Formats: sequence, C-alpha cells, structure tokens
Amino acid sequence: MQLSIKNIFVITGLAIFTILSNCGDSEETTSPYITPYTSVGRPEHLPKFSSLSLYTPNSPFNKKISLTPEIDPNSKALVNGLSEAGNLILQVKKYTSPVFFADDNTQRYDIELACGSEWELGISIMKDVPIPDWAEPGFDGEPGDPHPTGCGKGPDQDNHMVILDLTTRCEYDFWQTNKIKDKWIAGWGNSLPMDSNGVFPKGLSSRGSGFAFLGGVIWPDELQAENIEHVLVFNYPFPKSGGPVSPATDSDGESERSDALPEGALLQLNPDLNLDSLNLTPYEKTIAKALQEYGMILADGGGSNDIGLYAINALSTIGNPYQDILPDEAVVSLSNIPVQEFQVLKMQPQVSDWQDKMEVTSSSCGTMQ
Repeated sequence: MQLSIKNIFVITGLAIFTILSNCGDSEETTSPYITPYTSVGRPEHLPKFSSLSLYTPNSPFNKKISLTPEIDPNSKALVNGLSEAGNLILQVKKYTSPVFFADDNTQRYDIELACGSEWELGISIMKDVPIPDWAEPGFDGEPGDPHPTGCGKGPDQDNHMVILDLTTRCEYDFWQTNKIKDKWIAGWGNSLPMDSNGVFPKGLSSRGSGFAFLGGVIWPDELQAENIEHVLVFNYPFPKSGGPVSPATDSDGESERSDALPEGALLQLNPDLNLDSLNLTPYEKTIAKALQEYGMILADGGGSNDIGLYAINALSTIGNPYQDILPDEAVVSLSNIPVQEFQVLKMQPQVSDWQDKMEVTSSSCGTMQ
C-alpha cells in the first residue's frame, strides 16, 4: 500500500511504539539478512564526549535549566501519568545506537532508504556516506531473529547506527540498518552538521521527534568521570497524539490520554531533592544530578512499561566500554531515581500541523536522491 507523508507517524509509531513488547515473537529463526561484521579496526575506546563539541551552545541539548524555571500548570497530572509508565532504565545494548567515526580516508557508500518511496518523498538513496569497515548497527532482536526487511516491515527492531565524520563534522543517523554483502540499507536515515543545533528543522530524523540521535545520549567517559553536562533524552510508552511541542519538530505520539506527554516536553528532577538520601549507585547519582541540572526531553515512543534513557551502544568499541562502570546488562535499572519527583517545565502549544511541514532539508552533510 502506498502511503502519503501524512502516514509517516503511523509507521514510526508501529515500529517504535510497540517495539519492545513484540520483540522475539516472530516464528522465523534464520534469515539471509544477517551479515557477519568484522571487529578489525574497531577502537578499544571512544573519544571523550567533551572533545566532540556536539551541537551549538544554544542547542536544546546543551542548555542548563535556570534556577527559577517556569513549571507547566499541568505538571502534577503529567507526572502522575509518567509514574504509571514505570521506572527509569538506561538502554545500553538494546534500542540505542552504536557510534562509529570516519574521516576523509573512509570508504563511502550509497545507502538505500526503504521508507523514501513508501513515504512518497521522491527519495530512495543517501549518497556518499562514510562507513568504516568495522561499523555494525545495533541489533534489537534475539540470536537467530531475522532483521527488518523494509520500511517498518518485519520484526519490530530499531537497529540504529550513527556515523560521525570528524573531517567534515557531519552526523549520519540510520534506523533499521542492515548490511547485505557489501550493500548498506536502512529503513530511513538523515544527516546534519555536528555544529548545528541537533534538530532536523522539518522532522524526518531517525527518531520520532525530529532530533538527531546523539542529542541527549550518555557516553561512557561521562559516567566514568561522574559528570554529565547536557540534557538527556528519554522514551516512554504513551507519547501524546496531536503533534510535538518545541523543540521537537516531529512526533510518533498516538496516545489520547489526558496525562500523556507530547514529544519535546522537558522534565526536571526536583532540584531540591537530596540525592545523598536515596541510596543511589554512583551511575544513578551521576544521572540524577544531570536530571536536576539539565533535565530530560521526550524524544521517542517506547514499547516497554518503563521510561528509557539512552547510553551509547556498547557495540561502539571492542569489549565493553562500561566495564566497572555499569552492570553488564542490555538494560540497566535506575529504579532508585524517584519518577514522582519530576516536574514538567512549561510547554509551548502542540504543533498540530507538523505533518504538513515534514520535508527533507538540505545540508552540507548529505545528498539525497
């Protein structure tokens, strides 16, 4: 069935909103869409987050919350709804993205984008994307599960991958990514400069909200140093229908609940909360402090009954970059951070005509055709 651009949020919602609850339900156990990946050349360590200078100082991901923020008048009801979503978790090996680094010597590929034709965008390829030989997308299935085979078709997996070209300072984000022999394909992908504000101005990012994938993601060195100096992003099960609020430019929200949060909403952990009284682990305390100082923005729908924060996928390096920092788990519990202690900062009205505004915008980083 051919879909118009107004149906994009339906596909994205289907692929992301139910993604965790259906994972592993497929009867298929083998697939030709699984390609062996090499670790030869993959780094042992990631660069320090601070060395990357991701996004402009006025980016929504780099702004510290003021000492006297304006609270949304519906904050209490919205937080009660948030509490029903479950506990905070940190996605480390599933439903987050590895990041790989390229330069002007990296081989370039034309990436097939399956959603381009289904969304009637007149686009099917992103050209000249630098992808290192050792790059490997995240895999959100179980061993033996097939990969998605098109635009939201097949297993409910995100299988994200991010490439940072440090020569051109470009970020390339991909959703439902796979490699078949020497050909790279993705359900969707887009690119923007690392020196931008990290938001796709007319949506169509690899997230439901129009945000660049790396905006608000936690890096290993930040947890090691016990210091995060940027906003975090999160997903939860029932983002609100009717469009995003600024700074989000897109939405996969479908919930009609009166206490549902729209994508783009900024939440802050009570800044007066005494973290030393909560029996937090070191990584929970680091994250909780960032949630007090910078907050977290709703960036995506999620299928589990939890509130998911994102860490860089452990596939980014040889070995586990979180060794001796986090438990060696795909998803790490942050249950000691009390969800009921959040407050919702004042939101702008929802952008109800966001679907009509969606468009692939040109940038210095990628050519779409």
